[in-house]
Amino acid sequence: MNAKASTTPSRSPRIRFYTTAGCHLCDEALAMLTPVARRRGLTIETIDVLDDPWAEHRYAESIPVVARDDRDEALCWPFDRGRLYRYLP
Repeated sequence: MNAKASTTPSRSPRIRFYTTAGCHLCDEALAMLTPVARRRGLTIETIDVLDDPWAEHRYAESIPVVARDDRDEALCWPFDRGRLYRYLP
């Protein structure tokens, strides 16, 4: 069984999308992010910055923001599909 476990691909980093209600730029960014993440087999966790004090402090003036657990820097707006492909695993 160990041989089978070793052929299992490692888990991809979690992708977080920081947004807030009524943000038209966030809607545009999510529409761009969704198909790219799907092609990469990634799941997007959507976080409203107003529901998370840390996120509000860090990203409230930068949304929309895409972040990975395995990188210190986040991808803040403005970005395009090419930057998303380079940023995502």
